[in-house]
Amino acid sequence: MTPQLSFRRRLIRTIALPVSLMLFLAGVSIWQISRLLFVMRWVEHTDQVIAQANRVERLFSEVESGLRGYLLTGEAELLEPYKQAEVLVEPSFKNLVDLVSDNPSQGQRLIQVETQYQQWSSYIPSLIAGKQNNVALPSAVLKKRNQVMVAIRQEMSQFIQTEEQLRTTRSAMVQRTTQTVVGSSLVLAGVLGAILAYFIWRQIYSVSRLYEDALKVAHEQTQSVQRSAERLKILHEIDQAILAAQSVELLAHETLSKLKGISAYKEGAVILLKPSSDLNETQVLAEDVDQELAGMIVLMTEQEALNSLECSDSLCYVQDISTLPHRSSALEALLAKGYHSLLTVPLRVEGNSIGDLHWFASPVDAFDAQKQEVFREVAAQLAIAIQQSRLRSQLQQYAAELEQRVAERTMRLQAANDELEAFSYTVAHDLRAPLRGVEGYASALIEDYGAQLDEVAQDYIHQVIASIHRMNNLVQDLLAYSHLSREEIELVPVSLTHVLAEAQTQLESALKERQAEITVAEPLPKVMGHHSTLVQVVVNLLSNAAKFTTMASKPQIYIWAEAKQHQVRLWVEDNGIGIEPQYQQQIFGVFERLHARDAYPGTGIGLAIVRKGVERLSGRSGVESTFGKGSRFWVELQGVKP
Repeated sequence: MTPQLSFRRRLIRTIALPVSLMLFLAGVSIWQISRLLFVMRWVEHTDQVIAQANRVERLFSEVESGLRGYLLTGEAELLEPYKQAEVLVEPSFKNLVDLVSDNPSQGQRLIQVETQYQQWSSYIPSLIAGKQNNVALPSAVLKKRNQVMVAIRQEMSQFIQTEEQLRTTRSAMVQRTTQTVVGSSLVLAGVLGAILAYFIWRQIYSVSRLYEDALKVAHEQTQSVQRSAERLKILHEIDQAILAAQSVELLAHETLSKLKGISAYKEGAVILLKPSSDLNETQVLAEDVDQELAGMIVLMTEQEALNSLECSDSLCYVQDISTLPHRSSALEALLAKGYHSLLTVPLRVEGNSIGDLHWFASPVDAFDAQKQEVFREVAAQLAIAIQQSRLRSQLQQYAAELEQRVAERTMRLQAANDELEAFSYTVAHDLRAPLRGVEGYASALIEDYGAQLDEVAQDYIHQVIASIHRMNNLVQDLLAYSHLSREEIELVPVSLTHVLAEAQTQLESALKERQAEITVAEPLPKVMGHHSTLVQVVVNLLSNAAKFTTMASKPQIYIWAEAKQHQVRLWVEDNGIGIEPQYQQQIFGVFERLHARDAYPGTGIGLAIVRKGVERLSGRSGVESTFGKGSRFWVELQGVKP
């Protein structure tokens, strides 16, 4: 290397170090400022929680004040503050719960407040009804209601007090963090300045010894690389042997076999602590020694004979057992067998000992630093492999048990479901005959004795017949729902156009009565399904769309389909009354009604039939709706592959 090139490199290092140090200082400063901003955001979050808690507390007070004013005066106008505040309580309280989701203790307190508020709210209908009917309000109820509200206020006060204490703590943390940022920046700048000064001095000082040191370092590095290459080769062979083994015993045997290839001494053993027993109970997992020596090894481990020696956490090495001032019976036995050197490396996983790797040799000081390093690394790999083998066996056992439990539970659930469906079918079927009889007698009574009955009696009989019709519709829907669960279904290509046409034919009179206008975006694709089941699904969707509209407007129904990958989604959109978000999943349950029967007739089973039918076709169903602006029901089925 020419002097000019050497000078150029030293110049580059001299410039690069200050730049690197400044970049490091900038990086640390950015990290500290980010930490400060993080703490400040927590203070801001606490302020938001306190503000929301005060808002909820104020709403509680407004609800209580409005109700108390009405109960005292009986004036309905005084209920307005109560109604206005009561509507805002739930969303405000939910927002507060979301804000403290990171604080379990505060969240638990809010759960208690919510329970108390629900208890307090349960008294309100009876109190208002009593006031409206001029019934004296029970003093016990009023007292209990007041006690609950006092408890709510106390809980909210403690909640706010806790948040204020948390804000004080976090504000103090902001102040401490600010001081830390300033102080550490000054200290770091001083340290970096000192490092830079030392570096400059070192560069000047090292010029005189540069060539001599470079030669020495190159020689040492060459030797180190050679030793490292040899060690890595040995470790790679051992790792390959460990990875190829499956059981714990095979892992240990493969390890000892490979270690014999790098050591001039053939005596060794792997001792493993039994995981399900006391720590002192051991087993010889693998050995390359005779039975007598194996017994000595176990005895040495169980007696903890090495505890009296000066051992590090990574290994215990005795150069000459005969020089030890105090020897256990196990060590005496080893010495009597002619062994002087002892190397013991613990097998550790996550800081816990699972056994030991022992190696013996007759010569004194038989294991140099390089061999010790190899044994240490082999022990680390072996410990991990043994632990993984144990965990794999345990996981397989757990998986088998879980699979068996799931299978048993599935069988029980299937049996219960079959019994329930059979019961529903039987009940619905057996109700039809009595209904026909009652309807026949009621009709005969009108025909034969109608002239002898007054208008009230005739109205009663007509109400009986109407109730029978409703019950018959309910039975028909129950039978249809039960039939969906029991029918054997084979999925074949089905035309949605034909399904829609048949559904419109079945509902022709009802659609004309409601003056419903249906628009179809043709052509509709084919899907994998079952024709009669799909007809039931579409009939109920169309009936639902035509039914739930205001009497002042004509039903406008728009039907279209869209393909997504291998799925087809059929949409049925209406201009009806819409559905509030909290009820959009509930309506697909059996007997779920959101309105009175006299407002919108029906059995409450139609959408349940839709969901059950689509599920039998391996599909999905759902709704998108805005209250007051109509709904869009959809069913998603498998498309026909080209």
